[in-house]
Amino acid sequence: MKKERMVYLDVIKAIALIFVFSCHFTRSLEANGVGFVCKVLPDQIFDLYIGSYGVTLFFIASGASLMYVYGEKLEWKKYLKKRFTGIYPMFWIAFFSATFLSMLREGGIREGVPGWKIIYSILGIDGNMLWWGMNFYRLGEWFLSVIIALYLLFPLLRKGVKKYPAVTMAASLLVTGLSIVFFHSNMPISCFVFARVAEFVFGMTAIYYCREIKVWQFAAGVGLVLIAAVFNPGRYSDMIQTVLIGIGSYWAMGFVFQKVSVGRILTNLVEFLAGISYAFFLTHHYLLEWLTTAFTGITLGQAEVYLLYAGCFVVTVFVSMGLVRVNQAILGFFSKKQEGENTDICSRKSTR
Repeated sequence: MKKERMVYLDVIKAIALIFVFSCHFTRSLEANGVGFVCKVLPDQIFDLYIGSYGVTLFFIASGASLMYVYGEKLEWKKYLKKRFTGIYPMFWIAFFSATFLSMLREGGIREGVPGWKIIYSILGIDGNMLWWGMNFYRLGEWFLSVIIALYLLFPLLRKGVKKYPAVTMAASLLVTGLSIVFFHSNMPISCFVFARVAEFVFGMTAIYYCREIKVWQFAAGVGLVLIAAVFNPGRYSDMIQTVLIGIGSYWAMGFVFQKVSVGRILTNLVEFLAGISYAFFLTHHYLLEWLTTAFTGITLGQAEVYLLYAGCFVVTVFVSMGLVRVNQAILGFFSKKQEGENTDICSRKSTR
């Protein structure tokens, strides 16, 4: 039986998508030397970088979504196959398409980068490996390698959440805390998977034990956001601010969008954005850098900033839709081919 869709999870994912897109839009303008008189959204909300805000919401919502689907039953082989086919084929299609386009635009493929480093891109970890030297990175950002690791950890975390929820949540917070204290690397702590475990586990625990967010959770969520905004523990570590704002916002936003009807049209819109969110995350950064280069050396007025933002967003949505469809077509082709091979094998066996 198909489970009822949790609309507030879709809304949170859509908000996360917009936050990340907005910060990268501003960064792309800056990187390409495009002047602007205003920003679509501020760089910081509650003393937290808006990109980090979007990512923490995405990690929490991802943990909640997985637990909602697999909370009662999980078969390892089916789960891993679904996660693999849900991540890698689409990433490879997008990566090699972007690499080919870049080769046409730039007249080559990153001269001087050793060929063996393509393995980083094949595995989807090239965004994080940039901290140790250039590679063939084109898209996906660092979040991709972190979400892959979290998906691999999910079956183990699921057992802990189901059997020992308080202990598992406390342990995940401890792991994040230890990462904050002891993790020292070229790579920022926000890109370190064990520093993100608490957000993921919180989403899992929240959806499994309290699918409907209560008034006390809403109040606690607002309280966490206010505490983080007033006292700004981000002075000591961005991750402290991120976890507090992420957990608080999930409860607060979830309660509001659980109680307030957003209407059929808006519901369909956030479901649509949630459905293409992975493709959107893969493509948006590359497209933003490409689309904004045409305005290098120009200072955009307020109306022009908003128009360019809307245009880039629409283009990214259409490219993401195309990527989803191409991915579905390729997966469908190989699925039918595999079914055909299995049928042939069964037919040969039956005739013996």
